Amino acid sequence: MTTTINVRVDENVKRDVEFLLDKLGMNISVAVNMMFKQMLMDEALPFQPKYKRKRLSLKERLNDFKGGYTFEEWDTGEDVGIEVIK
Repeated sequence: MTTTINVRVDENVKRDVEFLLDKLGMNISVAVNMMFKQMLMDEALPFQPKYKRKRLSLKERLNDFKGGYTFEEWDTGEDVGIEVIK
């Protein structure tokens, strides 16, 4: 017994995949069935989804770290810090 699945795919992607699968001697139905069976055997996707995060500069990472807060500088007229004894 079989069932039908309708999926929307970019026209160019479908054309290119059909061309590739034809070279491999199969069609989209065979490829999808293979993928589904592999998913059931592995109980996972047959590929690892990844999210490539943009590599941030040091300045961007520091801005992320401080959460976008702005800091005010207060001038009290006094020196702040450790006094050096001469």
